Amino acid sequence: MNEATIVTANRLTWAGVVPFLATAIIGAIGWWQQPLLQVFLVYSAVILSFLGGIHFGLVMADKLAKPQGSLIICMLPALVGWGAVVFLPALWALVVLAILYMLWVKYDVRRVGEKWYEKLRQPVTFVVAGTHFLWFITVATELRVGA
Repeated sequence: MNEATIVTANRLTWAGVVPFLATAIIGAIGWWQQPLLQVFLVYSAVILSFLGGIHFGLVMADKLAKPQGSLIICMLPALVGWGAVVFLPALWALVVLAILYMLWVKYDVRRVGEKWYEKLRQPVTFVVAGTHFLWFITVATELRVGA
């Protein structure tokens, strides 16, 4: 990939972190917590789906070995993200999503194999997981105070 495309990918990726940060910070302040928590959880699941879709695209471009297995595995972020948001209480959904981000980044950078992508994905994943932690603290505190 050429340098201009890498720069654009970096900018768009970091721009995609803004909804994570904004909802987590505003929610931690105490404004619109319930609606923002739902927005956050849905956005998190959508981004996980996108991350899995990267591998679907790599299979389509014939860039991954064992394409059948890769197609099956690349569906996991979408399915687990959806399941967490739909079936789990918010506190547990935050934990599951954060763990999935941390696990997926290991798989992701190994399979993609591009140095620029690894340098981008690791810090972004750290920030995204951190926003999940901030939401976890916010929700757990609300549950504790409200109990």
